Amino acid sequence: MSPTLKWVLGALVGLPLMCCGCGGMWLRSQFPHEEALARVVNHRQVVQSLGSPVSGAFFFSGRTQSHGDDAVAELKIPLSGSKQDGVLHVKAVQTSKVWGFSRLRVVANDGKVINVLSEF
Repeated sequence: MSPTLKWVLGALVGLPLMCCGCGGMWLRSQFPHEEALARVVNHRQVVQSLGSPVSGAFFFSGRTQSHGDDAVAELKIPLSGSKQDGVLHVKAVQTSKVWGFSRLRVVANDGKVINVLSEF
């Protein structure tokens, strides 16, 4: 394969992937994904149950409704740890661009439920 053809194929494949990746980062910033994970990955009970280190998946499911600077979001973020996996259930409300949480609940694969907000 010629070097020019490799560059053309690389651009045809790489450019859409790069654009989708940037679009995905923008979309993720519209959700409380990062803030929710920051509260959970070092939580004592979550680390005990899932095993250190705990990390959240890049992709998640959920829905959001927004109106101006206000929004409501419900997310399910897969988590993984050294012992087992789990799912972080998030319910959040955004007012004036600030997210507040009414649910941060981790459900481990073994069925254990950890309410992260009970300690705040």
